[in-house]
Amino acid sequence: EPYKEGESFLGWYAAADFAGDKVTTINAETTGTLYAKWIEYVPTIAEVRALADDTETKVSGVVNFISGKNIYIQDATAGILVYTLETPNCQVGDKIVAKGVKVMYGGAPEVKSAVIESTEAASVAAPTVFETLAPLIADSLEFKYFATNVQIAGVTIVEYDSYNNPTVQDALGNKAKCYKMVLDPVAFPIGTKVNVTAVA
Repeated sequence: EPYKEGESFLGWYAAADFAGDKVTTINAETTGTLYAKWIEYVPTIAEVRALADDTETKVSGVVNFISGKNIYIQDATAGILVYTLETPNCQVGDKIVAKGVKVMYGGAPEVKSAVIESTEAASVAAPTVFETLAPLIADSLEFKYFATNVQIAGVTIVEYDSYNNPTVQDALGNKAKCYKMVLDPVAFPIGTKVNVTAVA
């Protein structure tokens, strides 16, 4: 993506007035001029997380998970929770731009009272791969991986709660509960080894 101080890049277009779809691929036979569309600068998620509480801001990222009015988004720098005023009209994999107020809620970074300003199709970020649960458990105070896609292989299901959310354990004995990951205890009985991809 190109860089322009004080602005954020929205994409390449074949029309000078940015009509039509974005140009996302070109080949050896492509001819013509492409026009870069810019908008007011939208800070990275890491920059938003560093803001003082109660600061109005915009934020942009790809949607990893939606639960009611809670949208968990991620960009190349970090992840954050966006709590919207209305039921969101986006889906997992969309890139959104939202405007709201940065706060810390329950120790985690959040943009509350948010309104989604734009939505476009994108793709979910590849997960960060861990060999054990230890880094994720140690992250409970810093929230470095909060709202980001993570993956861990070869963990064992050790119990289920009343909603059939499993608790998994790694080879070192570290445990973590997988919320909103309802499994069938008959198909995945206690003692089963699984690979887990989830939003931290």
